[in-house]
Amino acid sequence: MTLSPPTPVQARKRKLFWAWPAFDVLYLAAMFVTATIRTGQVQAPGIEVTVFVLVSWLPLLWRRRFALPVLVVVAFVEALHIAIAVTVGPDPGVNEAMGAFQPVPLATVAAAFTLAAQRPGRPGWVPGAASAVVLLLTGVAVHGQTLIATSFVAFNLVVIAFGAGTLVAVARERTARDERERQAQIRAEVVAERIRIAQDLHDVLAHHLTLVNAQAGVAGYLLRSDPDAASTALQDITGNTRQALDELRATVGMLRHDDERPSEALRPAPGLEHLGELLDGFRSVGADISLRADGDPVKLPASQDLAAYRIIQEAITNATKHAPGAPIAIELHWRRENLAVHITNEPINGRPSGFQGPGTRHGLIGMRERAVTAGGTLTHGPTPAGGFGVRASIPLRHSSESQS
Repeated sequence: MTLSPPTPVQARKRKLFWAWPAFDVLYLAAMFVTATIRTGQVQAPGIEVTVFVLVSWLPLLWRRRFALPVLVVVAFVEALHIAIAVTVGPDPGVNEAMGAFQPVPLATVAAAFTLAAQRPGRPGWVPGAASAVVLLLTGVAVHGQTLIATSFVAFNLVVIAFGAGTLVAVARERTARDERERQAQIRAEVVAERIRIAQDLHDVLAHHLTLVNAQAGVAGYLLRSDPDAASTALQDITGNTRQALDELRATVGMLRHDDERPSEALRPAPGLEHLGELLDGFRSVGADISLRADGDPVKLPASQDLAAYRIIQEAITNATKHAPGAPIAIELHWRRENLAVHITNEPINGRPSGFQGPGTRHGLIGMRERAVTAGGTLTHGPTPAGGFGVRASIPLRHSSESQS
C-alpha cells in the first residue's frame, strides 16, 4: 500500500500542530525569565509570583479558539497580580520600578494580539484597548505616582500588541482579497475561453452542415438524371464531414488537460490562408462567390487571423442559408492600420434578401464578438440595393507590436 504525499494544506496543518505548542512553551519560559530579572538582578520569583505566572499563562493555550474569553481572563489575572503581588520600597530605583510588574503584561499582550489578528476592526481592538486601560487604572489606583511610569509601560505594550494584531489581520484580509480576485479573474478567463470555443463550434457546425445540406440536395436532384455528378456531390459530402470532424476534434481538444496522454496531431486553427478552401466548398454546391482584394497583405496574429476567417465564414453561411442563390461578394481592403472586410449579397429577382429564412441572430452576435475580441468593429444591415452586408474592421497595429 502506497501512501500519497500530503497536500499543501495538510502539510501546513502538521507544521502548525508542532509549532504552536513549542511557541507556547517558549513563551512560558520568557515569562519566567522576565519574572526572574524584574528587579534588575537575577532573583528567583517567589511562590506567589510563580503561581500568577502559571495562572496567567495557562489560558493562553486556548487563545486561538476562544480569543475574547481568554483575553478577559488573563487581563483580570494580571490586574490582580498588579494589585496584590507587586511590592516595592518607598523609593524604588529605576530598574526596580520599571520591572516591578514583570512578567505583566506579557499574557495580556499575547491574548490581545491573537484577538486583534482574528477579528479585524472594532471587534478586535476595542477589547484590547479595554484590557490595556484596566491594567493602567489598576496600577495607578494601587501604586499611585510611585509606579505610574510602569503602569503606562504596561498600557503601551498592550496597545502595541493589539495594533500589531490589527495589522496582521489587515494583511491577511488583503491577501485573501487578492486571492479571491485572482480566482475570479481565472474563472472569467475560463468563461471567456469557453465562449470562444462555443463560437468556434457554432461556426464549424453551421458552415459544414450548410454545405452538407446543400450537397445532399444537389445529389438527390442529380441521382437519377446524372449519377456521375451525384457521385461527385456525395464525395464532397464525405470530404466536408471529414473536415468538420477534424475541426471539431481540434476545438474540443482544447478542453482537455491530460498532459500524460497527448492527442494525435490536430488540424490547426484556420486563417485567411485557408480562405480559398472555404470558398471552393461553397462554390461546389453552386454558390456564386466573388473575391477581390487590394492593398499589401500582412501576416496577422493567430487570434486576428482566425477572427477574420470566422467572420467571412459565418457571413457566407448566413447568406447561403437566408438568401440561397444570391451572388455573394467578398472584399478585402488591406490598409496601413486595419484590414477592412466587406461581405455583401445581392437581392434575388429584385426581392430583398436580408432574411429569407428563420434565424436566431446568434451568428451576427458571434461575428461582432469576434471582431471586438480582435480589437476591431463590425456592422451589418441591409444594403441600398436590397441585399445584406457585413462590414468588419480588424486593426493591424497589434500585429506590428507583436513583431517588435
